[in-house]
Amino acid sequence: MRIEARQSLILTIDMQDRLLGAIPETERNKAIENSARLLAAAAALEIPRLATAQYPQGLGPIRADLRSFCTESFDKTVFSCWRHAPLRNLLETGQGRHQVILTGVETHICVLQTALDLHSAGWQPIVVADACASRDDANAQSALLRLRQAGITVTVAESVFYEWLGDAAHPQFRSLAPAWR
Repeated sequence: MRIEARQSLILTIDMQDRLLGAIPETERNKAIENSARLLAAAAALEIPRLATAQYPQGLGPIRADLRSFCTESFDKTVFSCWRHAPLRNLLETGQGRHQVILTGVETHICVLQTALDLHSAGWQPIVVADACASRDDANAQSALLRLRQAGITVTVAESVFYEWLGDAAHPQFRSLAPAWR
């Protein structure tokens, strides 16, 4: 399965400073940077950009630098975004896209449960491993293995970007490619 811009939307899960602060710095920074680069590319390519915040009353809002790219955001308490009725309804009724690019935290909790539920519901979740993170990398790696075993695509941010473009002759290539060098 190829990742197609016209079939994609991106869902950034729970990128909140209180959650991110518990993740080791290297993994945290990589997840933030790759999520931001994908969101920026998605904005330029007019790909819908969604975000969630887990219990924002206690964990705070979505990072402003990431939220600024998003077309919709949702506050939730459920771990699987698919089980949040307003988000699920938006996906089912208005997007017309079936590839859900997933970034965020934590890989082994909300990202994992969201991907499994989307897959079970007939969607094509694509988990961007280098735009996701967990407090313990062993937990993240276990989740990524489980996702692969369930038949869910796991990839990296740069692959998503280049599949979205598909061709160096794409009109956005020259303006967007420098962010990936």
